[in-house]
Amino acid sequence: MKLYNNRPSPYGRMVLVVAHEKSLIGRIEVHQIDPWSDPAELLAATPVGKVPALVTDDGKLVTESSTIAEYFDAIGSGRRLVGEDRLAVMARTALARGIIDAAFGIAIERRRPEERQWDAWIERQRRAIRRTLEKVDAMGDRFDLGDIALACGLAYMDFRLPEMAWRREHAALAAWLDRINERPSMRSTSPEPVKLLNSA
Repeated sequence: MKLYNNRPSPYGRMVLVVAHEKSLIGRIEVHQIDPWSDPAELLAATPVGKVPALVTDDGKLVTESSTIAEYFDAIGSGRRLVGEDRLAVMARTALARGIIDAAFGIAIERRRPEERQWDAWIERQRRAIRRTLEKVDAMGDRFDLGDIALACGLAYMDFRLPEMAWRREHAALAAWLDRINERPSMRSTSPEPVKLLNSA
């Protein structure tokens, strides 16, 4: 299998964490690329030009991180990451993906010249993140697809949006993420350079 990815991408990280958790990483040829430069290799694989994008062993194209993650969950070994109550897991995954989408949207808007950035839109994404952080559910030793999406979203905010200082108001969630970040699947997929924040 070939996986087209960009290491800092929280979407790509989500897929790679699943690949590690399902003991599939040795079967995947990971191509780290910059999708913003429209590399010919990526566009030949997917006309959408986004990562992550997976080409299976039999040549099928699979895009969108949750879809790729579910595919890996189906073909990999070990415990299921979606499980029997698919609706509950995918609902939590979608909520966590909302954090990722909003944080990623802010990061992308900041790529524009400062005078052209849409401040009201950025603030709207921040409000969405704050509201969602009040609703997310991280539990004990559970680590399913919803938890993976949440961990990748929170870690992405530490990496790209440290000024949001979300940890100050969500100490229990911060402690959960710190513990989850010690999993081999999270350690091996961290964006570079890794920026660690104190919970205080």
